[in-house]
Amino acid sequence: MVVQGKPLMFSLALLLLLAVSGYYLMNSYYKNLPLLVEEGEPHIPTDGTPTPGLMPDGLPDSFTQPEKDFFNALRIEREKQRSIQLELLREVINNSNTSDEVRQQAQQTWLELTTTMEKELTVEKLVIGKGYSDALLLLNGDVAHILVKTEGLNQAQAIQIIELVASTLQIDVNNVRVIERK
Repeated sequence: MVVQGKPLMFSLALLLLLAVSGYYLMNSYYKNLPLLVEEGEPHIPTDGTPTPGLMPDGLPDSFTQPEKDFFNALRIEREKQRSIQLELLREVINNSNTSDEVRQQAQQTWLELTTTMEKELTVEKLVIGKGYSDALLLLNGDVAHILVKTEGLNQAQAIQIIELVASTLQIDVNNVRVIERK
C-alpha cells in the first residue's frame, strides 16, 4: 500500500533531515583532518586552538578547549548526535502514516547506524587493548579516523594501528587516518 499526500511528504522530509544532519555531522568532524601522523609532529594543537573541521562551529568554548577529558567530551557529542539520528528514524519507522518503502529505508539506515556504532566500539577497545590509554574512532563510510591518546607515537606504532583498524573494519589501509592526542 502506497500512502500519498501529506504523510508521505512528512516521512520523506524526516528522512531528508536525518540525511542532511548526518552529512553535516560527519563532514564537520572529518574536514581537514591529516592523513597520517608524522613522527614528532602533533596534529591536534594543545595550545587551546581547536583544529578546524574537527568540531562543529557554534559549540560552547568549554567544549572546544583542550581538557583532561577530551576523549570523553568527543564521545559524548558523538553519542548525542547518534541519539538524535536514531530518534528521528524511530519516529519514521513507528509512524503509521509512513509508507512501506520509506519505512524500509529508515530501517536500513537504522541498521547501518547501529552497525557503525558497534564497529567504532570494537576498534576503540582493540586499540586500548594494545596499551594506549584511550582511543576514539570516527567512521564515515569506508574512511576511518582514529584518535589515539598517547605521549608519543612513532611510525611503526601508527602503522600497527592502521593495520589493526583496516583489518577489523575490512577497509583499505589508505582509508585509515591516525591522529595523536596527548
